[in-house]
Amino acid sequence: MACEGTLIGEISALGAALCWAISSAMTKSLSGKVEPLSLNFIRCTGAALILWAILPFYQGVDGFSFIPAQALFYLAFSALLGMSIGDTLYIQGLRLINVTLAFPIAQAATPLLTVVTAVFFLSEEITKAFLLGTVLVLSGVYLVAIPAGTTVRSLGPPFEKRGTGIVLILIASLFWTVSIAFLKLGLQEVDPFLANSIRLPISAMALLPLVFFEKSFPEAAGSSKPRLVVLGSLTGFLAFGLGGLLFLTAIQNAGAGKAIVLTSCAPLLGLPISVFFLKEEVTRRILAGTILVVMGMTLVF
Repeated sequence: MACEGTLIGEISALGAALCWAISSAMTKSLSGKVEPLSLNFIRCTGAALILWAILPFYQGVDGFSFIPAQALFYLAFSALLGMSIGDTLYIQGLRLINVTLAFPIAQAATPLLTVVTAVFFLSEEITKAFLLGTVLVLSGVYLVAIPAGTTVRSLGPPFEKRGTGIVLILIASLFWTVSIAFLKLGLQEVDPFLANSIRLPISAMALLPLVFFEKSFPEAAGSSKPRLVVLGSLTGFLAFGLGGLLFLTAIQNAGAGKAIVLTSCAPLLGLPISVFFLKEEVTRRILAGTILVVMGMTLVF
């Protein structure tokens, strides 16, 4: 039964990565049309509303009465640290450095920090094969995410802004790591669906005051605002709703370390979308990265 539960967690982690990859591709169409904080608020709120609409057909609100107070605190705190503070810091970092630098830093730092946390604070067992697999997966993700010929100068702004941006991304990764640790603790006695139904509204409420200080839509948006809100809500449901539910299931069954390493494969799972829908070219570098990720995943499993 333990092996079966671990397998469910591993498959859920890959499912979450796929949801995040699709959501990321959809979010590209919103670039420049909705301000970052407002978009994050729309995504959290939309996902929360959809989950709460499904809730009566699942366990109903009565299920919340069985959640221990300590678990409720862990879940709420993880939402504030990860979605509200962590994502906001990441967005601020993106304003200072290019995504070609920010994304791989986050994809490398968060899994490594989470693996360390899983070993020393969550008492998860980490084997040599798992560590080797982690290195291979992160190396493959680097090859897929970073274009060939990329130099430090090509990664964007002047050194001062770049340094500040990198620091913000690393701090965001730290907040995400601590958030995942609290998630692991909170999920010990809580159904993942109910846990996600708690975390999303809390994150949305925490972002609401910040949205008032930001101009959500540019003037050019005009009558397309409702469409942007609907699209933002759908990307939120994919990323935070369905993707979040699968991620929580992965943490609960496979452990925080393994879950975060497997979900770091999101760029790889986004390749078919990039090729068939965005008409992007598959290079030898991308193929090499894909092979490394597949080899790493066989060791992680």
